[in-house]
Amino acid sequence: MDVSLFPEGERELGTGVVISPIAVNDNLIDVTIASAAEGSTPRLTLSPATAYVHIVNQLKTGPPSNRTAAISFTDQRQPDGTYLVTAQGTVPARSSMLRTYRVPEPSRFAQMTFVEALGDAGVSAIADLTLPAPDAHAQSFYTPGNQVAEHVSPPFTEEVKVTLKVSQNLHASMTPYILGAVLGKSHDDALQAGFDLENQFLRKAGLDVSGASQSDGAGGDAFFTPDFMVHYLMYLAHQGARFPAFLGALPVMGQDGTLWDIQTASPAAGHVHAKTGTLGDSDLLHHSLMITGKGIAGYIDRQDGRRLAFAAYLGMADGDPETIMHQVGNVLGEIAAAAYDAPLEKQR
Repeated sequence: MDVSLFPEGERELGTGVVISPIAVNDNLIDVTIASAAEGSTPRLTLSPATAYVHIVNQLKTGPPSNRTAAISFTDQRQPDGTYLVTAQGTVPARSSMLRTYRVPEPSRFAQMTFVEALGDAGVSAIADLTLPAPDAHAQSFYTPGNQVAEHVSPPFTEEVKVTLKVSQNLHASMTPYILGAVLGKSHDDALQAGFDLENQFLRKAGLDVSGASQSDGAGGDAFFTPDFMVHYLMYLAHQGARFPAFLGALPVMGQDGTLWDIQTASPAAGHVHAKTGTLGDSDLLHHSLMITGKGIAGYIDRQDGRRLAFAAYLGMADGDPETIMHQVGNVLGEIAAAAYDAPLEKQR
């Protein structure tokens, strides 16, 4: 895909991961931190293991603790496009945890990890920043006779499942760009083209788009009324063979995805398929976290066999950063669970 269609360098709202036309490991390097006795230096393991980063380990091991360790990564770009990363912080003794380093330049990261993977397979290649970018003449070499490998992606339904089950913000943010570039065939503004196609789709579905506003795929710059969401969900539920894939991609309350630990003991566990969304910011005044908005929307398969579409929003909650998001999620989950076996008025 043409790299000009994506604004590499723009960070995804909420997670800070860089949006790009090519992504390896979601533009993250997973850093596993394992500590031993207090006073020892924690051991770091990177995945993928790559020369793209060299980590200077300045982590320290403190006493055992139930608190989440505060780990920071500071980086400096090197002339060859790699990064010198310094890891700092204190971790509890005899613990293991996973942290992520957000890749600043996904294109260089992809280039280096691809060359490293080729080397592991016995193919000689170089990742040289001084080489010119491929031009139109280079396309003549992309012929069936020169092809050495092919990768066929899973169906898009599998990507939707990843995006919805774990609320994968980077994938969601990339989707409007892909939509505008591939289906909209835009070479100037793929993001706007993607949202133009979305607007057409929603209007064709007969939905009142005055209840929807959106400027990013992940939903940080978006507003949807509960009424719009419920009508949208009702529309999808009547799309025949397409609907099961969408329903199966939603988190299941008390079982998996972002709802795996919500209302696990409720009779409604396993019967609510819904997507969550959260916006928050630091409350420096109280050393806590403000949940400025959290929502849940999806379907409830009631005890009486009826299926309901629902949407519930909650905002402006403040509390301990370790627990507040789960507490707010449980409140919304309890609302959904209540509808599982609550009496319903008969329609006239």
